[in-house]
Amino acid sequence: MHKAVCCIWVASDFSGNTRGVAALEFALVLPVMLALLFGTTEFGRAIDHYRKVTMLARAVADLTSQGDTQSPMTAATMTDILASAKLVLSPYPISGAKIVISALGVAADGAGQPRVCSSYATSNGTARTVGTASDLKVPEGFQLAGMRYVLAEVTVPYPAMFGGNLMRFVGGANNQFTFKASVPWPVRGGQAIKSSYNEVILPDGKACS
Repeated sequence: MHKAVCCIWVASDFSGNTRGVAALEFALVLPVMLALLFGTTEFGRAIDHYRKVTMLARAVADLTSQGDTQSPMTAATMTDILASAKLVLSPYPISGAKIVISALGVAADGAGQPRVCSSYATSNGTARTVGTASDLKVPEGFQLAGMRYVLAEVTVPYPAMFGGNLMRFVGGANNQFTFKASVPWPVRGGQAIKSSYNEVILPDGKACS
């Protein structure tokens, strides 16, 4: 009789220990599982956001490359182009998007650094200074003497869905992460002025010399 009671007590005690171990294991694994879930979701969202930033840059470059009925292009036209292109970012926030669009010219040797002939930016951005762009190189496909093209540069802050702390690992200690896209685009409109290639002149700018 005493042996049976002892065995029952031992089995009951062992069952309780098993439940405790399972609860402990679950408590240890849960944060990892949640991190994987949130991380995978955030990563997919970030990829989609970056894709839209690239599409925004392409849209701005393409619309600007078509020029305007007036030369230089009017500020009103550029404002409309930038405003409509920003809609590409939807459903992500567009208020923080910085856009700089520049009209560039290639030197007679068709290589080296392009010249910024005119530039325009959103109110929260800074237009490029007219002159040789020391931080740029003429991209492949545009390395032709006297070539004219436009360059759209877009910078957009990325709003993390699950909090900025998740972006610490890729964005730095301040939890900030920014997507950037730079897209060169051939001129599709405009007119030839000082080259055999057509060019567009942005508001308050001048033709490439």
